[in-house]
Amino acid sequence: MTRLLVVHPNPLVVMDRAMALEHAGYTVETCHGPADTDCPILTDQACPLLDRADALIYDAALGSEQEMQLLIDHLRQTYVDLPLIVLGGDEAAVWGEPEGPHRVWRMPSVGSVGQLAELIEDALTEQGMGV
Repeated sequence: MTRLLVVHPNPLVVMDRAMALEHAGYTVETCHGPADTDCPILTDQACPLLDRADALIYDAALGSEQEMQLLIDHLRQTYVDLPLIVLGGDEAAVWGEPEGPHRVWRMPSVGSVGQLAELIEDALTEQGMGV
């Protein structure tokens, strides 16, 4: 079963997303993001939650453009092949690559669970991790 890490600062939002994704057949762990705890990713260390994850779903509301770029850079140094799906944020943002091995998949935060599940499967397949 595909294991996802869902990150959002609002406990109600993260639990709502987790429940919807679990209902869609995924195993889900949650995190409230670097503002809530000392995030090991920001110091180029491994994260126990990401070590178990097949994909990361991260909400762009967690940071500014500069913070998102820093986080993505650190993520890509530590978790090169992990599919990264970012919900929301400015579609014109320069952080993250739109294609290639360090691709960041993007989706509006108001998309449906079905759309998100399709994006997750596309990301896993493109990264060669499809199950």
